[in-house]
Amino acid sequence: MRQVIRILRSRIQYTIILPYLLLMIMVMLVGSGIAMTLVAGSWQERFNNQLGQVARNFAETLALREISNIAYLGQIVFTAANADTGAPAVVEAMAQRDQDGLALALRGLWTLGQSNENVSPDRLIVFDATGLALLDWERASSGDAFTRYIGTNLSGLPLIDQVLRGVQTPIGDSDVLGDKYSGLIAFRQPDGSDTLHFFTVAPVYARASDNGAPQLLGGVLVSQRLDRTLTFLQDRSQAALTVLFDGNGEPLATTAPASFLSVLRLDAAQLDMLAAINERGTCLDIGNLSGRVVTPVERVSLPACSLLTTIRVGDYEYQMVYAPLIIRGSQSGYFAVGLSRDFILSAWASSRNAVIGVTATLAIAAVLVGYWVARRITRPLDELVAVADAVSAGQLDRRSTIAEENELGRLSLAFNQMTAHLLHLYQTSRQLNRELRIESILEIATASAADLLPQTEAIAVVPSPDGWRFRLRAHTPFGYAPLASQRLASLPINGESHLAPYTDPNLTAIGIASALAVPLQQEQQTVGALIFAHPEPGAFATALLPHLQAIANMAAVALVNALLYEAAQYDAEQRRAILASIGDGVIVSDARGRVVLLNPTARQILQPVLPTDSELYLHNLPLNASEVRSELFGRPEQIVKIGDRFLTVSRAPVRLPDGHLSGEVIVLHDVTLSMQVDRAKTDFIATISHELRTPLTIVRGYIDLILRQATPALDAEQREMLEQVRQSAIAMTHLVNNAIMVANLDAGQIETNLQPIALAPVVEDVLRPLQAAFRERGVQVTLALPDDLPLVMADRELLKHALGQLLDNARRYVPQGRVLISAGVDAGEVWIAVSDTGPGIPEEIIGRLFTRFQRVDGNNSPQRGGGLGLAITRQLIELQGGSIRVTSTPGQGSTFTVRLRCAQEQSRAVAGQQPTRS
Repeated sequence: MRQVIRILRSRIQYTIILPYLLLMIMVMLVGSGIAMTLVAGSWQERFNNQLGQVARNFAETLALREISNIAYLGQIVFTAANADTGAPAVVEAMAQRDQDGLALALRGLWTLGQSNENVSPDRLIVFDATGLALLDWERASSGDAFTRYIGTNLSGLPLIDQVLRGVQTPIGDSDVLGDKYSGLIAFRQPDGSDTLHFFTVAPVYARASDNGAPQLLGGVLVSQRLDRTLTFLQDRSQAALTVLFDGNGEPLATTAPASFLSVLRLDAAQLDMLAAINERGTCLDIGNLSGRVVTPVERVSLPACSLLTTIRVGDYEYQMVYAPLIIRGSQSGYFAVGLSRDFILSAWASSRNAVIGVTATLAIAAVLVGYWVARRITRPLDELVAVADAVSAGQLDRRSTIAEENELGRLSLAFNQMTAHLLHLYQTSRQLNRELRIESILEIATASAADLLPQTEAIAVVPSPDGWRFRLRAHTPFGYAPLASQRLASLPINGESHLAPYTDPNLTAIGIASALAVPLQQEQQTVGALIFAHPEPGAFATALLPHLQAIANMAAVALVNALLYEAAQYDAEQRRAILASIGDGVIVSDARGRVVLLNPTARQILQPVLPTDSELYLHNLPLNASEVRSELFGRPEQIVKIGDRFLTVSRAPVRLPDGHLSGEVIVLHDVTLSMQVDRAKTDFIATISHELRTPLTIVRGYIDLILRQATPALDAEQREMLEQVRQSAIAMTHLVNNAIMVANLDAGQIETNLQPIALAPVVEDVLRPLQAAFRERGVQVTLALPDDLPLVMADRELLKHALGQLLDNARRYVPQGRVLISAGVDAGEVWIAVSDTGPGIPEEIIGRLFTRFQRVDGNNSPQRGGGLGLAITRQLIELQGGSIRVTSTPGQGSTFTVRLRCAQEQSRAVAGQQPTRS
């Protein structure tokens, strides 16, 4: 007998089955007569529960429709600009009232909404702060097409006005404020009929600045036709009938035939009853529903504020639930759902008045036996649950004390073992996650593995410049020390991240008899290995492998991170050393302009202007460059002066692979010495030019005097020689004057006096002294200046000098042929062109023709200039706010065109200012 009792107590199924087996025998003996009655009664209860679930499904599906509408409105409001399609951001388009931009930005979202059955909009309206629609689309009868309405005005509608006034109201009974509203709205159709819609509306705000108050731009409304919405709700709630009523109980929309409307209508007594019930409890508020799915075994009751009734339509009987339609704490009418009662009518055919006393007795017996059985089962289960809760809360040292000789006892023992192993792995994981040094990670892995199998040692194999090398923990036994000096040409392990037997002569040489290894993988590449070594053969039993695998997985991840950290540290040190060795100053900032890096050279350069604040921003540094001309020996440069240093500044954005701007790199190059050298050269040439001009003037004067007074005493050859000397002196004087002009331009000493002047007299004044030279060379000069040419804004003397350079250039380079001087008006500017029939200019020279000391190769004319005339002309024209360009065809001639501003434009020029060339 004791053996039988021990067997029964050893299995929990016996403890449960035997008492309930006795109870079932009693039920079968006395309950067979009333089984149908009990089943019929349970059908009504199940039907009521099903009807309650249908009502909740209806409300929750409507809540899902509102939530989906809100999410859809959020997609619309936060739609950013699309550079590919040219669509602007929705908020920006609303702020600018850009209706075409709104249509372009929302076309894709309209199509997306049509494919979402929880949204499927029938109407989409974007309106401004006055309620006037900027965009109004209505779904067409087929496809994703839409009808566009113009001039829709939503102002005056209660919920729309609340949105436009920025009103926020509590949602349900909570303290949460909301600025989005849902309800019913009627839209007038082109045929004059009204169509009811369920709508959701949300405001749209914009900020003028990061710290500014939000500005209401208007709102966005999305709606669905009420008849389509009811069909959708009926399908989702699995109701046979669905109806929506207004506040007076009149049907607004229904899925029932028109003949049902008279019996579905709510009368005054039902409305009063619903109002009284609603005052005693909170009804279903779709603004507060969680959307939680009810399981089949969970009891679902009817809504607390509902009215349950039965109606008959023709030969069919329906059970209906009427309840207020509460949307975000505000009643928007009533709704009703119904199910047919046909399938439960047969269950009510039998009587339920039999043997009530027997039923009560059986119920009491079931309760007593159930309580006894429950206590036998739940007492140890309660302890296991308490221990499990404590372990899940972080108390991994909590243990179960159940000592039953059944499944619960064995479950308690297994649970304690599992918890101990989990605690061990958790502590190991926490320790590994805090470490980024390989030696420390190996120390933790060794300690964790040694708890399972003493004498186990964790060894890492990591890459090195000459192959692979072993890494050991700091307190490795002395016998493992030779591994530190060993190198591997290749890593004899690859594949998946699982422990596998590992053989290596280096390990065998130091007495390792058993080894397991797992590869360290990064982006599908093997970057090393973790080895568990043991001096005894066959030490790693099969039972230990899952535990060692868990430790290996955690340690492998930590080792990969440690390798990445070491590589990052090495790269950072290398970059830091490179930056420190660069002779130029390097500044690196983040996207906010905060300086995150200054190399030593930059810190030395910026020392005079570095602020004392803890953080340094680019706007604190004087890095705005100004143009400094040094064209006598080079091009103009953008120069920054800091202290007594002159610097060039090079800036470049730093962009991530996704194109996001993450900062900026600035390079400071010290050009102080070059500036000083250029200035010294310019001053030297200016000084020499001034010194040369005086003796050249004297030489020219004496030669002219000799040629005039010694005519009879000189023969033709002597006179020709003196004439050549005279021409050379004139050319030299011209070159010296040009050099002085260049020096004055570089020094900013040329002042301009802009005033309206006539162009024709200036051209005639310039041409007059050159006519004889043109005739001597056989060059015909033609003037083609219109009589109605407008005045130009220019400095007369500077313009004469510039045009004189152009005509003198034509004199020098056109041996014979024709020179045409023409002018005209174009785009508010006056142009004057000097065209010749000379040899022309090669195309590769034109781009640098207006730079100093630039001359056409191959031209050996004795009249060839010094290469400064055209550069001076360009600068003088630009000082007067004009421009010059050249077109040329080799072998056919060249045309130099000067463009000047018309005087009526009253443009402003600053004396001495040198405009930047483009």
